[in-house]
Amino acid sequence: MSEIDKKLKFYKQPAFINLLLLIFNTLLFIFKLIFGILTNSLAIQADAFDNMTDIVICITSFIGIYFAKKKPNEKFPYGYYKVENIISLIISLFIFFTAYIIINQSILDIINFINGKPKIVYFSLIAFFFLIISLFVSFILALYLKVIGKQTSSPIIESEAQEKMFDIFISLSVFIGFIFVLLRISILDSIIGLIIAIFIIKGGYEIFLSSTKTLLDAVIDFDNRTELYNLIEKTPKVKEIETMEIRSYGRYIFLELEIYLSKNFPLSQIDHLKNKLSSDIKKKFPSIFKIIIIVKSQKKEITIIAIPLENNQGLDSSLSNHFGESPYFGIVEFQEGTLLKFEIFVNKFAHEEKRKGILVSDWLISKKIDKIYLKESLKKGPSLIFNNNFVDVELSNFNYLYEIIEINKN
Repeated sequence: MSEIDKKLKFYKQPAFINLLLLIFNTLLFIFKLIFGILTNSLAIQADAFDNMTDIVICITSFIGIYFAKKKPNEKFPYGYYKVENIISLIISLFIFFTAYIIINQSILDIINFINGKPKIVYFSLIAFFFLIISLFVSFILALYLKVIGKQTSSPIIESEAQEKMFDIFISLSVFIGFIFVLLRISILDSIIGLIIAIFIIKGGYEIFLSSTKTLLDAVIDFDNRTELYNLIEKTPKVKEIETMEIRSYGRYIFLELEIYLSKNFPLSQIDHLKNKLSSDIKKKFPSIFKIIIIVKSQKKEITIIAIPLENNQGLDSSLSNHFGESPYFGIVEFQEGTLLKFEIFVNKFAHEEKRKGILVSDWLISKKIDKIYLKESLKKGPSLIFNNNFVDVELSNFNYLYEIIEINKN
């Protein structure tokens, strides 16, 4: 169980919801199968096996929760998360076989009906009331899932609510078909059974496809891939993203990154940067369970330097004695000591009454600067921002922009 899950009230926790769904779907499966056999209703039996696909999902979720607690080792460096996919794959084959039997029997019943040998379905008052009660309880459970899904902003619980509403639609069609048994229109039972079998195949196929993709290490579709890429790209000292692969192991999402850092980035700070980047990603994308970051060093060092300026005179611009109040900022980019480009920007925060130093610091961080030259010490806020984003702060006595450019050349 994650730290976020532990903070939730017990009735909002995924483990409790999963247990509730498992108990409910198991009871539905057992009783629908019994009543389906007693009444000779293929539709009720098919509805029972539709509930079985939900049972499979619940069981594999519990297996995932159990194996998530087992730590990775040398033999299984990524952990045991795929165990639930192996089990799901095996059960999906059983689901296909069950659907095949239902389809085969439905077609046989329809052919017999056409040939004047209709199947007899027995009406049962107990089965009738059971179907009514199960529909009502299913509807209450679907509403519960919908409310909890919105309160916890959980896409998984919200999708379970939608799935349960879909199950209600199927069960309602079975109930209507069972009413027609009173009118001795038994052929509708076989037709409904055939339709439900198609949905069982759909559910089995989704389980089969999801499990197969995970077992084959397929890169999954991630809805916020571009947003995630932009977040990583804007991280200070990250100069290039070589690869960004998102995979699922069981029901857990893994992110594997290969990034290039500044060539002169201190080895002692690499772990700190990786932890900060992982924390930022998980805060923005809580569905990502584990992040693996491989760090490489730039082949050619690119350094971006910021300088507060008093005026805009190109390379002859004077350095400002202030930071937040500086009218302009020069941004200079070097590659291995060679000047690539320089730009001068107006400080749009210079006339802010409050927090101008912090606002300027955040803006400079967005420019991915590596170093800043100053003529005065920074206040606590800006200093902390630069320190947390691995920006070197250097105090100097230079008076002009060209002096700083010259000293940074080879």
